[in-house]
Amino acid sequence: MTSEESENKPLKKSAKLELLKKQLEDLEKEPEEDEEEEIILEKPQKENVTKEKKEKTEKQKEQFEKMRKVREAKIAVNKKLKTQIAKQEKEELEKKIVEKAIKVKKKQIKKQQVLDEISSEEEIIIKKKDKPIIKKVENITVKFIPYM
Repeated sequence: MTSEESENKPLKKSAKLELLKKQLEDLEKEPEEDEEEEIILEKPQKENVTKEKKEKTEKQKEQFEKMRKVREAKIAVNKKLKTQIAKQEKEELEKKIVEKAIKVKKKQIKKQQVLDEISSEEEIIIKKKDKPIIKKVENITVKFIPYM
């Protein structure tokens, strides 16, 4: 009997058992191979490994120092500009306040002069304004027009 004929015909119980045992043995062999693959697929645990940093060359160090100096110089210039601008704004504000105070003082002086002139005159004639005549108006009736 060939394997093709045995597949087509119904098998006896003992033949079925033997076939199942062979399949079971084959399956048992496969997981062993899978276990090896799993071990390979697992990532090894990382240890605390730090990479060593590269040392900077002398030229790089010199360039870094130059750039640091330039940066400090720019910061100093900007700081001076800010203080100058703040001083100018403060001076302008003070100048405006002084000008406003002078204007107010001049107005007070003019008012005082007018009052002095009035008090020096003998009599001041102030005319009373005539009251407007109010006429009584008879009761006005308002007619309402109905809205349709």
